[in-house]
Amino acid sequence: MRKVVICCLILMLVLFVAGPVLNSRNKIADDNEESKKVETVNSEITSVETTSEEQTEKETEKETDASMQPVEINIRMVGDMLMHDYVQTNGMREDGTYNYDHLFANVKNEISTADVAVVNQEVIIGGDELGIQNYPRFNCRHEVGDAIAAAGFDVVLHATNHTMDQGVDGVINCMNFWETNHPEIKYLGIHKSEEESREIYVYEKDGFRVSMLNYTYGLNGSQPPSDKKYLIDILDEDKVRDDIRRAKEISDCIVVFPHWGTEYSLEISSEQKKWAKIFADEGVTLVIGTHPHVIEPVEWVEGTDGNSMLVYYSLGNFVSAQDKAEAMLGAMADVTLLRDETGNVIVKDYKAIPLVTHRQAGTASVTTYKLSDYTEELSQANRIRRNDSSFSIAKMNDIWNQVMGQQ
Repeated sequence: MRKVVICCLILMLVLFVAGPVLNSRNKIADDNEESKKVETVNSEITSVETTSEEQTEKETEKETDASMQPVEINIRMVGDMLMHDYVQTNGMREDGTYNYDHLFANVKNEISTADVAVVNQEVIIGGDELGIQNYPRFNCRHEVGDAIAAAGFDVVLHATNHTMDQGVDGVINCMNFWETNHPEIKYLGIHKSEEESREIYVYEKDGFRVSMLNYTYGLNGSQPPSDKKYLIDILDEDKVRDDIRRAKEISDCIVVFPHWGTEYSLEISSEQKKWAKIFADEGVTLVIGTHPHVIEPVEWVEGTDGNSMLVYYSLGNFVSAQDKAEAMLGAMADVTLLRDETGNVIVKDYKAIPLVTHRQAGTASVTTYKLSDYTEELSQANRIRRNDSSFSIAKMNDIWNQVMGQQ
């Protein structure tokens, strides 16, 4: 009995000492469990807050996209500057200097008010150093470039079949002229290096970016040296597709200026149709062509993905001394591109303005008028009638209606 009492006393003593310890451990365990629950809740709150912030950013981006302001870019372009001897000598003043501002005097307002005014400089501007030459291997004075700048042009196309008429020196002289005298003007289609040939010109207005590319079908049998293939942009399918795909990465839309087609043909050639389909399939928005020296139709071409591309197949001549009445009729392309609030780009508006080249005796008498401003008196005085008596305002209108129809 005495042993039982002693054992009970010992057990009570152990419980008395260990109880607080056990209670403390249980409390710690409970506190830890509660802490974990709090941490879990806090974590969930943090997660919700983070997700909310990300969502807010995304919504803000969407709001920014949705609130993108529509931007329009107006492009106006004229055709071939075909500087025959008569056109070049017509710029000589009494003091022996040359000036060609008169070539653009009657369309300067349309040129200078465009966002982007483009001209196809058919012949190389190699300057006096290389000797001024006429057909078939042209070279013209730097003063022609001065007049282009004074008229308000922004882009000059140099990839033509006459680009190599004065060899590499002619092309280099031409590029040096633009860079030295009119650095504000962008020339396309010719390059000083392989690296430059990979660069794509992008015109930008209020965030609306338009890439512009210029190519020629050939060089009248000439070729740049094997170590300078980059000198001129040729219509090579691999290069063209690669350029367009790279242009897509840095711009909202693409405009291509091809030198193509059949001289003096008012109809679209199979080669032009082939290239137009390639451009459309690659997602080009606008094509404006040159080379035939006469006007050709304007039409829409559909790409395989549903892309609708507007094509001016040929603007004809802006100025020349050719002896065919139809070569006196040219066109000015007038296109407005719109990037809407969603970032989509469309051709908002387009037209072709008929032009007529006027040649008359006397200094600074070669110029180009809008056909709507041309008079019967002027048409009777036009020296083209010495070579083609069929030239008249009525004939110009007939050709226009035949090719352009309601356009």
